[in-house]
Amino acid sequence: MTRGPARMPLTPRQAQALTAAATGATLSEIGQQLGITREHASSLLSRAYQRLDVTHLPRGQRRTAAVRTAVRRGLIPDPAPAPAATEATDTTEA
Repeated sequence: MTRGPARMPLTPRQAQALTAAATGATLSEIGQQLGITREHASSLLSRAYQRLDVTHLPRGQRRTAAVRTAVRRGLIPDPAPAPAATEATDTTEA
């Protein structure tokens, strides 16, 4: 049985907060980025955690699980940097 509203989408503001959180930003930094208070940022993330069904996890694991779930469901962009393209260099002389 699934806990909570597992299939509910995020609101646009929750997605913005979670996208900022995915970069490792603190609640204060998320608030600054979104032009809201730290408390409002915390509230947005808490509601996002409920919608993504990660509230049953220990507090220290919720953010990571929420980001992973939201990325997998296409709700936020993947915060992992794309691998840099390596240029092939020819070290042999003709």
